Parts: sequence; structure tokens; C-alpha cells
Amino acid sequence: MKNTRIAILTLQLVLSAYLFAQPGTAYLTPVKSIAANEVNVEVPLKFSSLFPSSRKLTVPVGYKVRLFHIGGLTKPRFMSYDANGVLHVADQTAGKVFALPDKNNDGIADTIITAADNFSISHDVKFYKGAMYVTNERRVWKLTDTNSDGVYETRTVFIDSIAEGATQPGGGHRTRTLVFDSVNAKAYLSIGSLCNVCREEYRAVIERYNDDGTGREIFATGVRNAVGMDIQPTTRKIWANNNGSDRQGNEIPPEWIDVVRENGFYGYPFAYGNQAWFNMNAHPDYQALLPITATDSAKVNKMIQPAALIRSHTAPMALHFLNASFPDSMRYGMLSALRGSWNAPGNHRGYSVIYLHLDGPTDTVVKHVSTVVSGFLTDSVNRVFWGRPVGIATDNNGQIMISSDEGTACILQVYREIATGMSESNIGDETLSIVPNPASEFITIQTTHPIDYLKIVDTSGRLYLQATSSQIDIRTLKAGSYIILARTKCGQETFASFIKQD
Repeated sequence: MKNTRIAILTLQLVLSAYLFAQPGTAYLTPVKSIAANEVNVEVPLKFSSLFPSSRKLTVPVGYKVRLFHIGGLTKPRFMSYDANGVLHVADQTAGKVFALPDKNNDGIADTIITAADNFSISHDVKFYKGAMYVTNERRVWKLTDTNSDGVYETRTVFIDSIAEGATQPGGGHRTRTLVFDSVNAKAYLSIGSLCNVCREEYRAVIERYNDDGTGREIFATGVRNAVGMDIQPTTRKIWANNNGSDRQGNEIPPEWIDVVRENGFYGYPFAYGNQAWFNMNAHPDYQALLPITATDSAKVNKMIQPAALIRSHTAPMALHFLNASFPDSMRYGMLSALRGSWNAPGNHRGYSVIYLHLDGPTDTVVKHVSTVVSGFLTDSVNRVFWGRPVGIATDNNGQIMISSDEGTACILQVYREIATGMSESNIGDETLSIVPNPASEFITIQTTHPIDYLKIVDTSGRLYLQATSSQIDIRTLKAGSYIILARTKCGQETFASFIKQD
């Protein structure tokens, strides 16, 4: 009997893997719930007049949250530590980079210092070989601190005329993200698209440079807006996440997180997932792309299933690989900040930080996704929120810094309550799985805790079925791909996808 079960399980896994890889599909990465607690955000006395003491966030068991800094920030975006361990944040609206030293390591910024200013749309800040780099819409600056006082007095242009030659200047997606690969002496720059969807050149790309700013080349295309990028420490592969297009429904397209391959094409503006074409009649934006050419089709045929697909319109921002200061079960994975949806009426999502699990230092397929910080969104129907996470930075003590750029402009610190950190049993203790998948008649929803309620929607967000049982009759559904949105009796919300066969 045991061997029979193993054989059946193996067959199911092989079949799932086969279907997962088929062109025209877009399967969401499995979601695992982490054992978590709702905690009060700790507010230092000096910030008590600027931040309500009643705000709460949900974080993994063994972790707490404190307010690291508030005040003087208008739109804090990406963050980096300098060689001395001082946190710096790029403030997009202020056009400044602020330093936030914490000399006594009490988890509270001692003060806020203007390290550099006079920027335009300063979104990202990086430190590389003793210099500070700040991205603007049209150029990247290289700055140096000649007298080591924390203020960067000299600056030169590192990259100029970003998106030079684009058919239209300006437009949307004006932020730029920069990543250095110190081992291979390269730099990568993401340049978002001009519009929702349109045909364009020199934008919706990731460029590669030598680390002195020379040798510009287009590295990958079809990347609508890769706000988050990071280098996988062992493989030196560059990873990115993407903000997908609008006006295809509440559930299309899922946001992708993937390895960025040289000469890779990532779908924009025609397709998503694994060669799944958009409905070109869904909106005039897409109709304007017609007619589809042989060149367009050849590009889409280059697409493969991304390393991870998460729910649409969550707006992923920073992407950040973890280090050895985190539990063994997490150290090879990534965090991503989800700034959150603005146009998912009655069903807003995101406003959280997620963890993407990799099994080892060279793994390139995300096995599951877990929410590690949530609670910024207090009303998903009416879109009431007090924060929108954007930037992420971690130190060598396993502490996570999060910037919020709207609702409340601040920097938060998620830190370990106990020195031993999170135990292995606290990671991924609840998984939503669907058996069998694919299925034709009945499916069983499996979770650690009993189901409170669930609903089944298609990939456009159309509701087909609601239930309070884990045993579901799906014989009335047409063949196709569906999403199950479930809440367990312990209050955890999760989702997964399945295939209905004839």
C-alpha cells in the first residue's frame, strides 16, 4: 500500500510538473502560512507625537516591530547600509538621501542627516567601492564623501541620458533601480515602461553596464517595470520582480519574480506567465497593439515559466536576498515588499512583505511564498491603509528594515524577540494544497487548520463558487484554470491555483 501511494504521488508530481511547464499557462506559486502573531508597533518616546501607539502588524512568532525613524521623510523608497553600517534611504519627493545612524544599536535612529540632495525622483541608493550611487529618472549619480563626515560633497554622472532615443519622453514608471555585481564587475539598471501597454523602444528593459558606467547594452526586454532587483549571492545571477499591466481584470496578470536571463523576453506588452497571451480586445490599450506580427509571436515563444508568480496587482517593490543571520530554512530565499493595489475595487491586496523560499544557494525555482509582515491594509474593500512598504534592507543580526512611502512616511525595524530566532517549526506550518490537481470531478482542499470559507474564481476574477467545506464538487465548472481563495478558522488567508479537466 505504501509503495502504491508513493507511485501515485510520483505520478501526480510528474503530471503537475508537465502541465506547469506547458505554454499558455500561468500557475501561481504555492502559498505557505507562517506561524505569526499580531504585535503592537513599538513607538519610542521621542516619536510618540508623530506615530499612533495603537498600530499593529502581524509578524512571525519570535519577532517584534519597532518604529526606527519618523519625521523629515516625505517619500522614503529604497535603502542601503554604507560600509560603516549606517542606514541610508533615498527620499523620492524630497530629492535627497538621508543617513539614519544608530550608534548605540538600540533600534532607534539617533538623528536624520542629509547625506546628499538636489536630486530628481531619487528612488534608489547603493554603495559600491567606497562611493554612493543615487538613481534619478534620466541619470545615475556617483558621489563621494571626501572628508568622511557623512556628507557626500562631490558628484559625477555615472550613467546619463537614460532611455535616450525613446519615442516619447517622460510618462509613467519614472523610478530607476541599480544593482552592482562586484564579482563580475557589472552594473544592472531597470527602466520601466512609458505606459500601461504600448509598443516602445529603450524602455521596459534591464540594461547592463561595466561597473565604471561604460559598455551599455540591453540585457533583457519585455520587462514592464522591474522595480526590485538583487544578485543571488552564490550564483551571481540577477533576479527581478515585475509590476504587471492593468485592464485585464483583478487576477490578470500575476506578478512575476524570476532570474533575468541575457537576451531574455518577459512578456510585455503581449503576454504573461508561460506564453499566456493577453486578451487583446479587453481594452483599447491592448487593441492598439494589433496586429500581432511574426516578430511579436517569436518573442512570446521565448518565454518560460517564471521562478515565481504571485497574485496580480500587488505591486512588488524591493527584492532582497537574505543572509546567514536568518534561520536555516530561510537563509537562501528572498524578501519582497508589496506596495499594494490601487485599482482592484473591493478586493485590494498587497500592503505586505513576503518571503520567497529557495531550497539552496543555487536554486532558481521558488518553492513557496509566505507573508512575513502584514497589517498595513486595514480595510481591503475600501482601501484603508496606514503604510505602503517599499524598501527593504537587512543587517547581519537578522533585522529587517522596511520603508513606508505613503500613509505614514517612516522606517520600521522587524527584529528578533529572542536570541535564538525563529524555530524551524514556525516556518511554513500551513500550506494550502489541492488534491488532485488537475481534477475533473471533485477536489479536496488540504490545510493545517480547518477551512472557514473559500471561493473559486477564474483568472479574470469572476466568482464561480463559494463554500465552507474542504470537499468541493467542481463538475459544473468548465475546463480551464481557476484560483481558490481560502481563509482558515485560525484567520490565515491563502490561495492556490488548480486546473479543471473535462
